[in-house]
Amino acid sequence: MQKQHLIEIARELRKPVMIWIIIAHIGITLLEVLNHNRVLHIIISNISIFCFIFLNWHFSRFIEKRTWVYFILQSGILIIAAYFMTSGYYLVMIGLYPIMIGQMLYSPYSKVKIISFVIISYIICISYMWYIDSVYISILFICLFTLMNIMVAGIIRLTLRQFSARLRTQHFLNELEIAHYQVEELTVANERQRMARDLHDTLAQGLAGLVMQLEAVDAHLSVNNIKRAHEIVHLSMNGARHTLAEARNAIDDLRVHTGLQIDFTESVEKEIQHFIESTGIPIEYKIVAPIEVSQLIHEHSIQIIRECLTNIIKHAQATQVELTIGSNPYDLIIDISDNGKGFDTRQIGKLSGHYGLIGMQERTRIIHGTLTITNRIPQGTSIHLKIPWRAGEYNET
Repeated sequence: MQKQHLIEIARELRKPVMIWIIIAHIGITLLEVLNHNRVLHIIISNISIFCFIFLNWHFSRFIEKRTWVYFILQSGILIIAAYFMTSGYYLVMIGLYPIMIGQMLYSPYSKVKIISFVIISYIICISYMWYIDSVYISILFICLFTLMNIMVAGIIRLTLRQFSARLRTQHFLNELEIAHYQVEELTVANERQRMARDLHDTLAQGLAGLVMQLEAVDAHLSVNNIKRAHEIVHLSMNGARHTLAEARNAIDDLRVHTGLQIDFTESVEKEIQHFIESTGIPIEYKIVAPIEVSQLIHEHSIQIIRECLTNIIKHAQATQVELTIGSNPYDLIIDISDNGKGFDTRQIGKLSGHYGLIGMQERTRIIHGTLTITNRIPQGTSIHLKIPWRAGEYNET
């Protein structure tokens, strides 16, 4: 264990150790008084035990450096206390010496040094008992001393395990908190991207279409072609209503995810009709059989088709567009091509304010599809979109 953890363990065990020492001290003092030991000897032994208590309270400081000084001082203090006692010396050996042996278990020492200290402690205590008492008392002392050491070691080991478990729990909680924070960040980032896509696919595209139609109105009015200008104005009004409806739907989508099922083929045909009315450019389209798709695939594939058609209006200068929608047992397949001037795919994401293709790529990633853009500059662009049917099983992330 790291020293910081050992210091925390020492501070945690400090109070129960103090309670144990004080109880032993009271018992030792009562024995000495009842056996009429000399007052001076009682005072010296009490001062020694108070020193033992003081050093125990500050054991965590010794862990940081010179721990061996602590154990040498404490051993000397206990020998002095026992020397000036007539009856309580065995309580000192049995009740207080095991505390130091227990402290060795959470000190920054190797197992070899701990075992060496335990052996030295046994030699000191047993030699002192043989010097003071008979062999019989010494054998009884060894049994009690060993029993106390086992009890203290067991309590310390249990405490260390609990402390390690608490550290692991705290570590897991910290990791969980970090993960929760990262999920919140990702959720916010994804929601921002979704809002950006929705704004681009509704307001930005709609306003771009209105601008182009107003420019066309201005051009027709400048040559007194009032009839055509009126026709485009009506188209612009319908387009504005369509954009407003889409904006409201986007807002509703942000508020609550509806479970309404909309016919996919009908949605595609609406996009095609809107494109033809806005541009006059013919679209050759083919939708193979009625196709039922999930709400997730429906939402993102329609937006991708809309973005493709919008880009054709704004950039391609095409005169012909082809759209094919088919499927196989595993995928929905959408192909869109035009005969326009094409563009450099290396510029995707590099031009400020142009986020349509980025949005298409994000939507393709969400539905686990693949998007392939092929350019034949200056002969047009082809877009191939493949969406696995299983994408409907996923939620947007």
